[in-house]
Amino acid sequence: MKKKMNRLLIFLLVLTILLPSASFAQSGIDYGYVDFIVEYINSYYIKDIDYETHQNNILKGLLQNLDPYSDYYTKEEYEDFINSLNQSFAGIGIVIKLQNKDVVIDKVLDNTPAQAQGLKAGDVIISINYQKVEGLSLDQVTSLLRGKAGNIVRIEIKRDNEIKVFKVRRTKIEISPVEYNVSKGVGYIRLSSFSDKASDKVKEALDYIDTVGTKKVILDLRDNPGGYLDEAVKVASLFVPKGPIVHIKDKYGNVQSYYSNLEKTKYELVVLVNHNSASASEIVAAAVKDTKAGCIIGTKTYGKGTVQNIVTLPKGDAMKLTVAEYFSPKWVKINGVGVTPDLIVENETFDTQLEKAINYLNN
Repeated sequence: MKKKMNRLLIFLLVLTILLPSASFAQSGIDYGYVDFIVEYINSYYIKDIDYETHQNNILKGLLQNLDPYSDYYTKEEYEDFINSLNQSFAGIGIVIKLQNKDVVIDKVLDNTPAQAQGLKAGDVIISINYQKVEGLSLDQVTSLLRGKAGNIVRIEIKRDNEIKVFKVRRTKIEISPVEYNVSKGVGYIRLSSFSDKASDKVKEALDYIDTVGTKKVILDLRDNPGGYLDEAVKVASLFVPKGPIVHIKDKYGNVQSYYSNLEKTKYELVVLVNHNSASASEIVAAAVKDTKAGCIIGTKTYGKGTVQNIVTLPKGDAMKLTVAEYFSPKWVKINGVGVTPDLIVENETFDTQLEKAINYLNN
């Protein structure tokens, strides 16, 4: 667990660093002014102050107002965050996505409390434990869904214009990030996140596809929010020929590049992406596109091309801070731009994108 924590980088880079105490003195923040306001609140506010919660909110505000990806985690939130990256956590068993600004249940996992209580794909989440989810990020909504095993989650949803309330007990959830099969002569691999050992699971899927005897492969990265940098590099290295996969540049102009050692591409490849394909997904898609190792089909990706460090703090809490930006092998900017597919295909009443990928490989 400690090893994983030390290599943790949300979506991209792994770097555990010490936070120099001198940096506080050089910050330029007038702490005396802040203390004056806090003391005034303590003296005159009508209710008692929960200082721990108050401090956590201050730290969250400090980080969250920097950019959409920097954040502060309490000790409990940090533990949940690590577990979620490694696909092992206490939750109710649903996968969520953003759809037209709504938080929607994308999938209900088999043999989970959510399935037992009757939650369904397509349900729009209104609130969790009475907290409205409108305007929250997927990470923030996920944090509300996850927590201590055994606790009850009250989830309010909208289904067919009717409001329903479910009370679901959290349990330990183990998720494999990879699903695969072979159909119509095409191997299909769906990768839901670049969690720990995701590349090993993709390799297992490719080994199975090899036994079937086809070289036609679809790698589905739709709705994949990202994960570990090293897993993205390893997955890309299974498909992308020898050369750069991604370049990372910090504020001082320092560049670190990651490479593939694959001598020759083995598969006829299609990578499926959509607007919710982000971060590590965009690293792989951009590398495939730049090197022409395959065809990118779908809609433009999210455009999350920045690097966040996770800094562990003395109380077991942590902060996530944006420290760099990444670029494709040809130095194409991704942050705020996204990766444009080779073939832009919108989904209609059925999975048009998947059908297009199959037809592309079979024609």
